Amino acid sequence: MRPKPEKGESFIGYLVRLTELNSYDTPSWILSLADIDYMELQWTFSFVFGKSVGLEKLAGLTNNTVSDLSALIYPPSNFSQGNSECDFDFYGASVNRSIIRPHHPKICPKCLAEFGYCFRIWDCALVTACPTHHCMLLDKCPGCGRQIRAIRNRVSICKCGCDWREIDPTTVTDGEISVSRRVYELCEGQACEQAPRSRNPLRTLSLRDFIVAITYIARCERQISSAIGRPSKSIKLSNEELHALYAQAHAVFDDWPNGFFRFLKEQSKRCIRLRPNDGKLDTALKREFGSLYESLYQDLGGSQFDFLRTAFCEYLTHRMRSQSAQALETSSSSASANSAEYTSLANARRRLKITNLVLFDLISAGGICCAIVNGGRIPEFVVSSVDVERIKGEFEDSVTCRDLARELGTDCDTIRDLAKKGVIKPRARRSTDAFNGLRFERRAAEDFARSRADYQMKQTE
Repeated sequence: MRPKPEKGESFIGYLVRLTELNSYDTPSWILSLADIDYMELQWTFSFVFGKSVGLEKLAGLTNNTVSDLSALIYPPSNFSQGNSECDFDFYGASVNRSIIRPHHPKICPKCLAEFGYCFRIWDCALVTACPTHHCMLLDKCPGCGRQIRAIRNRVSICKCGCDWREIDPTTVTDGEISVSRRVYELCEGQACEQAPRSRNPLRTLSLRDFIVAITYIARCERQISSAIGRPSKSIKLSNEELHALYAQAHAVFDDWPNGFFRFLKEQSKRCIRLRPNDGKLDTALKREFGSLYESLYQDLGGSQFDFLRTAFCEYLTHRMRSQSAQALETSSSSASANSAEYTSLANARRRLKITNLVLFDLISAGGICCAIVNGGRIPEFVVSSVDVERIKGEFEDSVTCRDLARELGTDCDTIRDLAKKGVIKPRARRSTDAFNGLRFERRAAEDFARSRADYQMKQTE
């Protein structure tokens, strides 16, 4: 019996179907006829990942072309495009070896009853449910409770005699099936079915990037293999556990970015107060968020993941400002908290001709709005360009201690003494050119004269 592979059939499923149709006890008979080492499938599954030379002979044995069988396996991705040696072609996308799991098969009872063969897409770890029948995939036999074996002699019936086609699988909701449905859509080239108003950023990602983003969030909850780089270990969780994990990870993106903010709050080991004058932002974030932060900036390369880094920095900015709420409320300055234009701390110092100390005083007092933005390699402190220009204008519109003394008809020592006692409020301006002096509002002389006149009037009364 030499049937052709069905559309979307997995290689292991096709091999098992050949075994059943020809009444063999084990697929090893077919492999031996094709001069393929049985151990290539029993342990390493290297044949499925395009590393065996037996494909041509197997094609002749089954009356198939090599291209017919090549469509069932996962060849290595093109390294010239920057892919890792652990990346393999999965429906045209470069997917990490840890995500493609032919050695851990899953089946949909209703699909087996309807089509009679195993689907290749079930090899993907993120496919935990069937979006066609809205049910969970089975990776364990309900009859004997054992894990379904990849290498077996019947497609739909377990060794214990349980016919999986007769099983009534667990029904899942639309929300729980979101990850599996999106993988199906991307593999089959379908448009996303989500509402146009949805703000879920996953809608814009390719298959590979969708898998990377979901796995990035899931890894923060459980110890599973990364979807990038060299796999450190296989995913050993059951399909049911992975289903709950991936559904929870997808929910983080639904109410974007609020869901991500809640996730970050839960992942925080200890809320660290972030201050620009500390100069240790990177160290503080590593201490607070650990691998979540390091993976975000070291592993998730590419501008397609900037939405995660931008939201992360937005969360940090909101928290930093909430920690400084009291200072902002007591400040008389009008800091532009919503300004979209920012400049670096160094550039702000140059524009204002002030030292770090004065700049940080202005930030602490709420005179200049500070934020944390994605700097590419790491997050960075920045300040509002609007506030910097406003403060610069105020500096330029102020007068020196000598100017005020001349206007009031006194000397500089008297002005300094009045400022020290709080009678005249100065503007701090510590220059970078070693000039340290007091500056005052242009109306300071008028205010002082008015207050002195009021005082004298009260004394007379």
